[in-house]
Amino acid sequence: MTNKFDFVSDMNSLGKYLKSSENIKICEPFQRECQRFTKIAEEYKNKASCLCNLAEEKVVREEYGVKGEVLHRGYYSPSPIIDIVIGNCNRGKLLKRLTTRSKVVFSYGFDRLDRLILVKNKTDDSISTTEVIEYYQNIALGITFSPDFLITQICEEIYEGNKIMFLSQASFAAGSRIFNLHHEAFTYGSLGIRSSDFYIYNPDMPLLQHQQYHFQHDDEGYLSKYTVTEFQGESVWEDHVFDVRIKRKI
Repeated sequence: MTNKFDFVSDMNSLGKYLKSSENIKICEPFQRECQRFTKIAEEYKNKASCLCNLAEEKVVREEYGVKGEVLHRGYYSPSPIIDIVIGNCNRGKLLKRLTTRSKVVFSYGFDRLDRLILVKNKTDDSISTTEVIEYYQNIALGITFSPDFLITQICEEIYEGNKIMFLSQASFAAGSRIFNLHHEAFTYGSLGIRSSDFYIYNPDMPLLQHQQYHFQHDDEGYLSKYTVTEFQGESVWEDHVFDVRIKRKI
């Protein structure tokens, strides 16, 4: 059992690490990303109503999702593996038929090119957030607004063909201050996804968490197993092999 002296020692060690040149250097690229996303938020902050109205006009088809509220966008979460490597979260499912008894959590709007452009997250039959997704060549940029049109999150996806290469999600407080930055980077091999680096950055401390996942595929090309490596500064922790319990080809 950890006593109060161990706790104080651990906190002192953490405090020294946060102020160290090693930690500051590791955090620098993510601090620059926060600055970049803050500029994007500044660009979009006064366009919420217009963006949402324009997206509504472009919607030609809708789908509805139940459950999946833990994940950004639920069923259409842009991360192909987050529900595999993080426990107690799932994408939910799409409804085949909408009824008065359906407990809809997400509504998804698609444009004439069948691109997802509008996501509404519902809580207790009211809209809690609305995300508008815009497309620029190989980039999808999602801006999520609260009911009073404050930015709550910006999500940027970068693709090569139909493969997602980078995913960044900046979470905002009061529409302007980033309190969390989540970044995923992916590599692919002949069978599909080979590895993914997960980064979670807290700009207030500052502190960076980094996990690296390596994937194996079975003979049919489905994900079968993965390993995890955790980094803290220059320290590395290896973990054992995990089974993939969701049948998925990536």
